[in-house]
Amino acid sequence: MTRPSLPADSAPRDFEIARADGDLLFDAEGGAYLDLLSGGGTVLLGHCRPAIVDALRTQADTLWNTGAVPVDVRAEASAALERFLPGALRPAVFYSTGMEAAEFALRLARQVTGRRAAVGFDHAMHGKSQATAALGWPNELATLTDFHRLPYLPETTEGDVLERLRATLAAHEVAAVFFEPLLGSFGGHCPSRAFGQSLGELCAEGGALLVVDEILTGFHRCGPAFLHADLGVAPDVLLVGKAMGNGFPVAAVAADRRYPLPPAALPGSTFAGNPLAAAVVATTLTEMEALDLPALVARVEAAVRAGLAGVGEDGAVLRGRGALWILELPDAERVARIMEHLLRERVVASPTARFLRLMPPATIGDEHLARACRVIAQACRATAPVR
Repeated sequence: MTRPSLPADSAPRDFEIARADGDLLFDAEGGAYLDLLSGGGTVLLGHCRPAIVDALRTQADTLWNTGAVPVDVRAEASAALERFLPGALRPAVFYSTGMEAAEFALRLARQVTGRRAAVGFDHAMHGKSQATAALGWPNELATLTDFHRLPYLPETTEGDVLERLRATLAAHEVAAVFFEPLLGSFGGHCPSRAFGQSLGELCAEGGALLVVDEILTGFHRCGPAFLHADLGVAPDVLLVGKAMGNGFPVAAVAADRRYPLPPAALPGSTFAGNPLAAAVVATTLTEMEALDLPALVARVEAAVRAGLAGVGEDGAVLRGRGALWILELPDAERVARIMEHLLRERVVASPTARFLRLMPPATIGDEHLARACRVIAQACRATAPVR
């Protein structure tokens, strides 16, 4: 299929997206926008990939939901997921959202350890329920007992983080420590391999399960299949989602084979592992295996590093890996002005406070990626303070 070209005219101030194809979004009038948001990081293989669309259509004509009653397509999805996992982990349960997956991980850890407390780190994003929000970001509605949120990068050092964690684990009351390998909703900060190894050792010594959240970073979004491997981390529980549904709502929990999945941990829910999601997962992961995703993501990384190499001179800091990048600006007002510039040039990205996230699909065209980097660099230069 020939890729549509981007028009030269400016985008309208207000627009709504009516359809999408590959790395492009289209409004109702047919205007094309280059997509660096990719459905909040979910559409790693591009919008409306034919094989995935066909699988969803076929499943929609066959079976939508059976609740807890087993279906063969769910087993296919589980087998496809297991092919991506480290040998010590097995798929435990599918859910519709990452937040649900994190909630189940907490229940599982409490059942396995017999403890109540949980630890998270500042600026992580595990969800927006009371429990998951309490693990990662300040929220007056999410103040709960038994939850400890420790200072983290960049406000403190890796050594200080580890010492605070050691002290928190010393009481032997912590069931789970939640860890996001790269702060995808804050500043793209990623710790060292030495930190990752020490983190795992501390959790093992303290008898707490290490829950690694790769809902955004997983399935080669940051290069390796899972980023925790590069950090020397061996999860007791792994949270995955986003890219494995290529935009369809689905998430999953994988757990160490040593741990049982007790009914008291309340696995499953009404839509958990429904046939529609399972069909999409099985096909998406099969498509991933057929592609050379590490090479595609490395190509994206090289282009972003080269195209945005000069933004530091304009007061922006670039962090990230693979196909997940965060530009840190001095304030939210600067981000808003950059976004105005991008939208005029029909480029869509993800602004949050003083950060701008860039999450292109791994399948983005070379010309489109180069153009996106040029537009972003121009926006940074145009909004930079006068020197």
